Amino acid sequence: MMPASERARPERGGLANAHPLREVLPAERLRLAVAPPDTRAADQLAHTMRLVKAARFNAATRLEQKQTVSLFTQSMVALYFFGLAVWQAIYFGQIDEPTNRLITFIQLVSSVFTLILGLLESMNDYKMKAHHLHNCALAVSELAQELRIARPSDPTEVQEFRRRYNEALRMCPANHARLDFLFAKLGTKAGNRPQRIALKLRYILDVYGLYALFLTVPPLIWWVHQ
Repeated sequence: MMPASERARPERGGLANAHPLREVLPAERLRLAVAPPDTRAADQLAHTMRLVKAARFNAATRLEQKQTVSLFTQSMVALYFFGLAVWQAIYFGQIDEPTNRLITFIQLVSSVFTLILGLLESMNDYKMKAHHLHNCALAVSELAQELRIARPSDPTEVQEFRRRYNEALRMCPANHARLDFLFAKLGTKAGNRPQRIALKLRYILDVYGLYALFLTVPPLIWWVHQ
């Protein structure tokens, strides 16, 4: 007859082998069944949309500022021309010949600057470009919010969002500049202070540089010849 210890050994082994079959295997099946969907493509597209949206809002603001500065510069340069013409007429006969020639020269420069500014304004049409960019940014922002809520994992659905995004960009006749995109990419990060300062200087030069030149040249000519 088999000893009691040997008869009990298989029973303990059977219980040890049965325990994992009841606990571990169903847990593994459940984990595989509820695995989270892969939404990396949708998240990447949403990130791109947010950057483009911010860049186009920045571009709209920049062009609106250029529109304002351009109108101010045209008014001031026209004031140079008409103001000097009125002064020359009032004090006719009391102004010496060199000063009279200098005033006439500054009037010619101011009239040329007024013509150039008018041509630049009509060619660039900052106001209309800013309008289109602002509307495009609103459309991309709305689409990005829909994508962020849906977060689809199906490639077909992601491709449909991508198609709508590209369509919104094609509907806009203007495009943002690299400067606008760099500002959007930098965002509100606390670091990168040198890069932020460099971008701000580029922004000031882009918006005010040409118009500051037109505003300062006539008074500078007068100052040099005095």
